[in-house]
Amino acid sequence: MIKIAGVWELGWNAPLSEYDLWLFLRDFAVDEWYMSPVSGISKRDVTEVPCITDAIEANPDLTPVYVDEKGETPLRSFQHPENPLYVFGKVGKSPWAANGKKGISVRIETPGEHGLIWPHQCLAIVLYDRISKQ
Repeated sequence: MIKIAGVWELGWNAPLSEYDLWLFLRDFAVDEWYMSPVSGISKRDVTEVPCITDAIEANPDLTPVYVDEKGETPLRSFQHPENPLYVFGKVGKSPWAANGKKGISVRIETPGEHGLIWPHQCLAIVLYDRISKQ
């Protein structure tokens, strides 16, 4: 089982891109997607928008994996758990730090080590890494 929780910074063309992102996630066998939009979509327009903490609490059987620009483990050496809940925050805002740096954290190395990759880009990289290591 694979689940995703995060903040999606797609305001420039939402909700079309958010729908397209869900189609992409299905290609990678993602079972469920918790999204907190920061785009132009208000909470009243979405049936349910659980926050990251709610997603973690609702899935105690999954291993939370924070994808964070200051994460402890480089993605290239990370071994993906069988049942992950991948957690993504906003650029420059760490969900891992906000949760007391508890749990597994990985970072995507960049040439300049600046991080600052959009959450949906990080998601694509992490899911590709997962299938390439299987």
